Amino acid sequence: MPDTEQEYRKQIRELEQQIRLLKEQVDFLTRKLYGAKSEKTSSLEIEGQMSLFNEMESCADPDAHEPDLVAVEKHLRKRKYAGQREKLIKDIPRCKVLHTIDESEQVCERCGGAMVKVGEEFVRTEVQFIPASLKVIDHYRETYECRACCKNGTPYMEKSPVPHPPVMHSLASASTIAWLIHQKFELGIPLYRQEKEWEALGLSLSRATMSNWLLCVYRDWLSHVAGRLRKELLKQGYVHIDETHVQVLKEPGRKNTSDSYMWVYCSIRDCKRPVRYFEYQPGRGGKYPEAFLKGHTGYIHTNAYSGMGSGRPQDACVTPICAALLWTRCPKTSMTRKLPNPQKQSCG
Repeated sequence: MPDTEQEYRKQIRELEQQIRLLKEQVDFLTRKLYGAKSEKTSSLEIEGQMSLFNEMESCADPDAHEPDLVAVEKHLRKRKYAGQREKLIKDIPRCKVLHTIDESEQVCERCGGAMVKVGEEFVRTEVQFIPASLKVIDHYRETYECRACCKNGTPYMEKSPVPHPPVMHSLASASTIAWLIHQKFELGIPLYRQEKEWEALGLSLSRATMSNWLLCVYRDWLSHVAGRLRKELLKQGYVHIDETHVQVLKEPGRKNTSDSYMWVYCSIRDCKRPVRYFEYQPGRGGKYPEAFLKGHTGYIHTNAYSGMGSGRPQDACVTPICAALLWTRCPKTSMTRKLPNPQKQSCG
């Protein structure tokens, strides 16, 4: 009997150990499945996202100065200065609203006599929000005929010129496309959310239609602007280069989990004509900046990524360009290398 009891206790200990191991595995897999996938998720630069619990810690600044306050009986109020409110609204159109007493009520309550206006006083200033609205514009053009030619048996007619639409055979106008671009690329509002906004304004506009409009506008109009910006960037003596990982869905011939990159080329801070150019590429190889920088004879300013070369012209992927490397992963004492003067040193 004692031997049997010892065997039971041994089995219990083994089972308890197995339970602990299984719990650890479950916890690990749960963190792997639902936890943070990278260190960046705790510091995303998206307003209001991923910062529900650490907003105070991430926004706190010990060196921040307190606002200048004025003590007013039992509470504090921000110090105001003359013209502060007018400065905020000086560029906004304004109108005057005059509140009057109805003519039938312009009677004195004491004697019943008629009352006359003797003046007016300022009460307050407020800002009114006017929601966006849609308007349908029907374009017509006039046709002209030369009566003299018509009498001579050689009729001649001419139609008035009409501006080209941004997208042929569509309802899109220049203002519509500009608003789509502003919301999508400046405010970061997805097209599926814009669908609801357009529907609220009275127009049923699908995200597929909006996508087609944006692609056509880039193909027919904005691609020429982007090409011009690239030429202006390549004329500059110094160019910053970096790449960042992006995920692309439904890309032909590639899996959704494939690594893709957004390459960024930009001017230096003191450039008179600053340009920031974003170019999507499916990889991180040096052939991509080499193709983009073809014809550039200045200096590139980048990190120590091997795809950009070792910093020597003969090793760089963009020869004969000289690469001035930023060793961002090295100690601060050796973080930067001074850029050479292009007038004193050639990039042969």
